[in-house]
Amino acid sequence: MFLKTMLTAAQTRRLATSRTTATLGETSRRSFLGGTAAASCAAAGTLPAGGLFAAGDQRLRVGLVGCGGRGTGAALQAIEADPAVSLVALGDVFADQVASSAEVLSRRAGNRFDCPPTRCFVGPEAYRSVIDSGVDLVLLAAPPHVRPLHLEAAVAAGKHVYCEKPVAIDVAGVARAAAAAARSRAAGLALVSGFCFRHDPRMAEMVARIHDGAIGRPRMVQAHAAIGLPWRKPVESGREPGAWPLANWISFARFSGGHFVEHHVQAIDRAAWILGDMPPVFAEPIDVNTMVPHRCPDQQSTGAIGDCAASTAVRYTFADGQTIEASIDRREQSRDWAVETVIGSAGRCDLVRGTMAGRQHWAAEPAPVPGRYRATMETLVRGVLSGRVAHDGVHLCRSTLMAVMGRMASEAGRPVAWSGLPGSSFHVA
Repeated sequence: MFLKTMLTAAQTRRLATSRTTATLGETSRRSFLGGTAAASCAAAGTLPAGGLFAAGDQRLRVGLVGCGGRGTGAALQAIEADPAVSLVALGDVFADQVASSAEVLSRRAGNRFDCPPTRCFVGPEAYRSVIDSGVDLVLLAAPPHVRPLHLEAAVAAGKHVYCEKPVAIDVAGVARAAAAAARSRAAGLALVSGFCFRHDPRMAEMVARIHDGAIGRPRMVQAHAAIGLPWRKPVESGREPGAWPLANWISFARFSGGHFVEHHVQAIDRAAWILGDMPPVFAEPIDVNTMVPHRCPDQQSTGAIGDCAASTAVRYTFADGQTIEASIDRREQSRDWAVETVIGSAGRCDLVRGTMAGRQHWAAEPAPVPGRYRATMETLVRGVLSGRVAHDGVHLCRSTLMAVMGRMASEAGRPVAWSGLPGSSFHVA
């Protein structure tokens, strides 16, 4: 139903050593993670239900699920967004991630990082412990394959949410996320996504000018990128061999959805925004060598770990004939580059350079301060504090589903129709 609507250092490294790493030497990681999570929940010292903010105190208690680089960054941006914010709970599958994040947050956030070891949770159930610790707002930054589950749990508990993009890695996951987002909106809860360019004043001005007719009617958006390999974490003695792929989730399609979904979904969202936020009729594969001209056609080896396809190129076609051509190539590159161009009936706009030529010539000012990540968090936090919550659920799910269907078309080697996506009980007609 929701998708139908879319149409119209408090903790340091010592924590890991004293409470978790030592245990790793005694038990298997699987049993350790379950035991640690249960023990942490029992000794959590949870905050009052709903947090002090919910009781009327202007203090917004925030919990972080997923303590990698992006999650830690999001937590810092939440703290910077308003003096009322305190980060009070952390959770991750891996103990070293929690310890590392806690060290950074403790050093950079001072007393606004109010998270003792009893509210640092480790294991596959850590997300539940964070949600149940009395927080008002949950930052969901764990790998994409678990985001639908985490979003469902946060909404069921009545929490405001920041959810990184993409919201899922497949059609079924988008369905779950869409249902949770619909419940969130109905309950008056905030849901702000990691599509940060939606909150970037520079990009918003370009899109507004396009919508006002500065380049005529937009006919095509071209969004192509070639980037280097993703980060890679080494094998560590403190983890079982089976845990290494999850630690390097960005390189494995079963955790990330692949590079086209995990990374290029941001460009797809910008293109969808420009074309009016309507779903396409179908997506079809196109020749990646045409779309990625700087890649040598006979280059096969990527040097990457994992199983994500190095190259994906797709064309989306809309009911009124508009198109999006999108491609990504992720491998060892001599240089990274990106092209994002809007071609209209009376001109064009270069989204990367921030220039427009057509009925009017225009160049964007340099990106304002704060940056787009902090601006996104300010939208979320200040909306919650003022009672005028923001909700990005529709385009979070729509753009993710567009990326997923594009990957499906590329893998199948044939067009995939929006109306024919698996799971007909929830797809957009």
